[in-house]
Amino acid sequence: MRAPGGLIRLILALALAAALALGLRQWVCITVRVAGTSMQDTLQAGDVALVTRFDYRRKGPRRGDVVQCVFLGRSDTYIKRVVGLPGEAIRFSEGMLTVDGQPVEEPYISSLTGDYEVHLDAGEYLVLGDNRADSYDSRMADMGPLGADAFLGRVRFILWPLQRIGPVR
Repeated sequence: MRAPGGLIRLILALALAAALALGLRQWVCITVRVAGTSMQDTLQAGDVALVTRFDYRRKGPRRGDVVQCVFLGRSDTYIKRVVGLPGEAIRFSEGMLTVDGQPVEEPYISSLTGDYEVHLDAGEYLVLGDNRADSYDSRMADMGPLGADAFLGRVRFILWPLQRIGPVR
């Protein structure tokens, strides 16, 4: 007679654990495997990184944040760096980034971008890969700037491979 009660408790414990795991995945954090070379040298193809899901619920990303995002009309997710914020005039000339006419240092880039200029509307963000020569990002006509709802989370920490464990900067 005790087996059915124990079985019910086991089933309830498993259901609770599954609900907790799903809730954590949806609202707290997930892991992602990096594909491609667009974020080299910050992230390498095959790296496994921790993405926190709660960062942008109240306010949008900041310049320099490495984010997981989606582009309108695409089902894939992308990992990119936030370069431009709403309302800013962004310009790349001879490899130098200026925001509203002021130069911005980018110590994380691994290759330069060609000349490019955009004025972001209210609510628009410009995201680019750190490997500018090999990144499909907001500079492309079919991708464009992102709205705040396109950000799924902030890429915080490299978990794998072991020799690369550490925070994402």
